[in-house]
Amino acid sequence: MDAKVKAGAQTASDVDRYDVEAVNSAARRSLYKAREPIYPKLVYGTYRKVKWAMLVFTLGVYYLLPWVRWPRGPNEPDQAILVDFPGRRFYFFNIELWPDELYYITGLLVIAALALFLATSLFGRIWCGYSCPQTVWTDLFIAVERLVEGDRNQRMKLAKQPWTAVKLGKKAVKHALWLLIGAATGGAWIFYFHDAPTVLPQLFRGEAPFTAYFFLGLLTLTTYLFAGSMREQVCTYMCPWPRIQAALTDAETL
Repeated sequence: MDAKVKAGAQTASDVDRYDVEAVNSAARRSLYKAREPIYPKLVYGTYRKVKWAMLVFTLGVYYLLPWVRWPRGPNEPDQAILVDFPGRRFYFFNIELWPDELYYITGLLVIAALALFLATSLFGRIWCGYSCPQTVWTDLFIAVERLVEGDRNQRMKLAKQPWTAVKLGKKAVKHALWLLIGAATGGAWIFYFHDAPTVLPQLFRGEAPFTAYFFLGLLTLTTYLFAGSMREQVCTYMCPWPRIQAALTDAETL
């Protein structure tokens, strides 16, 4: 018996030992999955027409509302929608709100949230698919990308090609247009807090307030990154709404 134990111990000592690492060890597990490029194809149909109509409507409202005039009398701003921080007032057409009346806005936000919950329960992902700013601006950026680089197959082919003058030119034009859209988005946001016809030339002359340039740069960058580069990753990793809407839908939801 002792001889067998000694023989077994000697055999075990002769076996080569290797240090191995688990394939799915916690140290090697990433919290972030590398993004696989998505190349949407241009499609047609009723729902796509509705999406284009919503894109034109929502972007038109956002970009054009600061330029709408609404006369209010002497010594009053004539911009239809204006958040006047120095004057501590919020103007919305014929409505004028002071800081102690912000409960009206709170009530409107509560009503909007309830309406969103109801719409999601009845129609599913109607907000995410048609009205969410991330969806709207991403659609706009993809339309620009399609205009410059072509439809799905052409964009995929271009991505696999080596860098040439033609490819570099198309990429440069696309990103330049994206940055212009981002700048227009940031500028439109600023116009809601300043008189638009006054602050626009000030921005070009370098006479605008520092906060105007700060938010112009911030929103230009975030629009460019969110709609141009991150796209669906904003919905997957940053937006809490997909987790909430899962509790609002059932078998009766469209």
